[in-house]
Amino acid sequence: MLLTHINLNDLIIFREVIRAGGFSVAARKLNQPKASVSRAVQRLEDDLAVRLIQRTTRSLHLTEAGVLLFEQANASLQQIGDVLCRIKNMHEQPEGHLKITMPVEFGMFFMGSLIADFMQLYPRVHVQVDLSSRLVNLIEEGFDLALRMGAGALEDSSLVARKLGELSLRFYASPYYLGKHGRPDTLQTLTKHESILFRHTHQQTIQASCLSHKKVPDSRTEIQLHGKLSVDHYSVMKDAAVAGAGIALMPPFMCHAEVLAGQLVNILEQYIVETDQLFLVYPTRKHLPAAVKVLLDFMSERLLSHPLLNLEQSNEIHA
Repeated sequence: MLLTHINLNDLIIFREVIRAGGFSVAARKLNQPKASVSRAVQRLEDDLAVRLIQRTTRSLHLTEAGVLLFEQANASLQQIGDVLCRIKNMHEQPEGHLKITMPVEFGMFFMGSLIADFMQLYPRVHVQVDLSSRLVNLIEEGFDLALRMGAGALEDSSLVARKLGELSLRFYASPYYLGKHGRPDTLQTLTKHESILFRHTHQQTIQASCLSHKKVPDSRTEIQLHGKLSVDHYSVMKDAAVAGAGIALMPPFMCHAEVLAGQLVNILEQYIVETDQLFLVYPTRKHLPAAVKVLLDFMSERLLSHPLLNLEQSNEIHA
């Protein structure tokens, strides 16, 4: 027998009647008319086609079916109440499980310490981090948050994106390469050098901006880089540049340690290449769990303040 038509409120009222020991007391506790309470129990008996309570003018007695229903309903309603309270708390207090995804490079260089600091602040939150170069489907794959770069971040119009800013690239080469091939001092001479290309074969067109005395991009020049080596990860590009394979165009955060160690040199310091925009992307703005809200704000603050990213605050937009 299907019982999908059973009214949950009627079941709650039945439980309260038994707990209170009568309809009048239950009605006062529920702040309802006694007639409404009586009708609810009657409706439940009609739906189940069984007598639950034997009534007299002075007392009530549970039938065998009534005892069984009360025992099971009492436990089940308590469990439902606990679940509802936990769900409500998830939207008020940061707790639960979060699943986030981001590009490999960011995961390797930023997210370990960032997530560790976050979990120190919110110990009731469990975090699963997925490093991937592919564009994951947040909803179908159950992700709460993604860090994304470029136009591909906005392909799904049902998502919400918080734009953090633009990532800039700089030119780097090893002392070995510069000693062997010379150091380019203009963008035009750069085109005659061997470049390590990112996701392009043979040549790559870029637009480089010259920084003014105020350290802001001024004039923009389009040039073509040429090279025999093409890679799809900045970590591979960095290692190849250290080994002297050519000049690499990379985010500063990727090679900061190598620059400090003297393994790489920032050349053409007056030029930058503005590349992909950086976004935090999530499935919906409405009814966000507290854990997602605090992680969004935490990641935004940490990434925006990082000196090697040099990002500017932007507003939340629909993807």
